[in-house]
Amino acid sequence: MAGLYEIWQRAEVSRRLDVLSGFIAMCVAGEDDARRRLAQLVAGADAALSALPPDLVVASEYLDELVWWADTEWADHPFRPVEARPDEADRQMRDHAKDLRYASLPVRVRDEMGRIELSLEVRLLALCRQPGLGCRIRQDVYYIAGRAAMALDLGHLEAAEREIRRMEQVGSMEPRQSRCG
Repeated sequence: MAGLYEIWQRAEVSRRLDVLSGFIAMCVAGEDDARRRLAQLVAGADAALSALPPDLVVASEYLDELVWWADTEWADHPFRPVEARPDEADRQMRDHAKDLRYASLPVRVRDEMGRIELSLEVRLLALCRQPGLGCRIRQDVYYIAGRAAMALDLGHLEAAEREIRRMEQVGSMEPRQSRCG
């Protein structure tokens, strides 16, 4: 299974490739030679990203070619994609990397993750529907549910199940006199 850093790098190149190739495809819609060139560049990058192990250097070279093409032909185009700020780029990468990581897992593991995720959702809803659940306990339940979801995102199934059990323990505590606001 690919490491998280490798998945993160693949996600970054893949996301930028998708966005930029979509923009270029729009710009060259009626030009057969340009569409062929775009198809060749995207196919080369996709092949490099799909290789085992992925060849990020080659994929990045194809991406750099697309960036250069867009910079020289459509630098002032009003719909030209701009680079996201670092925090937004990280959020986009995280989402894309989660998708790539999930796709790289064996079916058995994905099925188990789905089971745990469903269990988390059902148990969270059941806890939150309890009458008289105090505000502080409800906040703790949501926090622990977030930890369980994060563990699932990272592929730590045992940690996710442990957090679900912990969430149930916290949610079943007797409400104390507390003010939440």
